[in-house]
Amino acid sequence: MDLEERFVRKKIVYQGKYIRAEEQIVRLPDGTEALREIIAPPDAVGILPVDSDGRVYLVRQYRPAIRQITLEIPAGILEAGEAPAETARRECEEEIRRRPERLDFLFRYYHSVGFSTGKIEVFLGRDLRPSPDAQTDPGEFIEVVPLPFEEAYQQALSGKIIDSKTLLSFLWYRQTVLEIPKNKI
Repeated sequence: MDLEERFVRKKIVYQGKYIRAEEQIVRLPDGTEALREIIAPPDAVGILPVDSDGRVYLVRQYRPAIRQITLEIPAGILEAGEAPAETARRECEEEIRRRPERLDFLFRYYHSVGFSTGKIEVFLGRDLRPSPDAQTDPGEFIEVVPLPFEEAYQQALSGKIIDSKTLLSFLWYRQTVLEIPKNKI
């Protein structure tokens, strides 16, 4: 069965500093046309910083879209011409004042495929070195929260951590990096 929708035309209904909203007309497999509302945010990265003692460094910050304080891995938007790994290192330094000497790509995902083009690449940062001169972005108020990984993981399982990139990075790290006894999988 043909499931693909064919793009016909689009109209940009909003263009902001970070987000563009489009109305797209598509042709459905049965030949009829339909309207699709698409949001195009910039691509971003997340980084799961883990120190030699197994602590993860999270940031607590207020998120106005959900009117809530969240606990998340450091993250940020790619700047023009910046490679995702560069962004990950920069954001880690800015947000937790530590620079990962070792950076491993974990995964990429699209955070809301039904209506958004937004993509996030997630890295594992290790061999963390203090970066006391790093500056946070103006207007960004965050608190650094180091936690043993298992404690952070339990907070995720209990619903205290709700951010998608953080939840996915915990699952990915636990399943692919940490050794898990076969009887617990």
